[in-house]
Amino acid sequence: MKYIIAVISIAFAGLSFAADTNDINKTIEKLNQAAANLKTLTTEIEYTHIQTLFDTQTVRTGKLFYFKDDSSAWLRINFETLKQDQAKEQKYREEYVFDGKKLTRIDYQSKSVVTEQYAKDNNTIEPFVLVQDYFPIIGLAKPQEMTQNFDITLNGDTLKLVPKENSRFHKTYTQINVTINPELNLPIVFNASTTDNEEITIKLNKMETSKPVKKEVFELKIPGDFTHTQKAIQSTND
Repeated sequence: MKYIIAVISIAFAGLSFAADTNDINKTIEKLNQAAANLKTLTTEIEYTHIQTLFDTQTVRTGKLFYFKDDSSAWLRINFETLKQDQAKEQKYREEYVFDGKKLTRIDYQSKSVVTEQYAKDNNTIEPFVLVQDYFPIIGLAKPQEMTQNFDITLNGDTLKLVPKENSRFHKTYTQINVTINPELNLPIVFNASTTDNEEITIKLNKMETSKPVKKEVFELKIPGDFTHTQKAIQSTND
């Protein structure tokens, strides 16, 4: 009798695992379809960075814009405020612009601009791929390839991603939790634990996917007295 119960338990465990895998595949499939159909995106962004070693917390808020047409795509993040620990929130201006070939980072506090080239000639890279080198915004670029980079489990609307050893994310993160909006099938919260014992949380609030985004939003307007540094082509393992 004990043997029969054990066999039945193993069988049900196998069915449970299959169902879980099925649910994960369905979730990624929906995520992939929604990301592929995404043409415009406007959202508020809240970026929280906790350094547990120093017991400090920094919160930046701003806006994120995305636009894609048949030939190119752009992504812009404008940080507008900064709050450190218990201090009052203050104005803070820092901007990241990804145009498919390069990243331009504009820091208004240090009056500096850094441009990093990622592609040349007619080659382009999806901006949501490039942004992953700076922020753990996972699931908006090639969701169907997530299983190549992560071991994945699903809890409700949250995907738990553990980077595989051969993944580009393995040296940076130990785990990333991605919470998906079930109505939009797009990720809205990213919780990442880094290999440096830091915690990063990114929230995308008031997400708009039908509101038009003008290309002028992505134009660079850099003050003349800013210092400008250019870096050679970087490699991106996507």
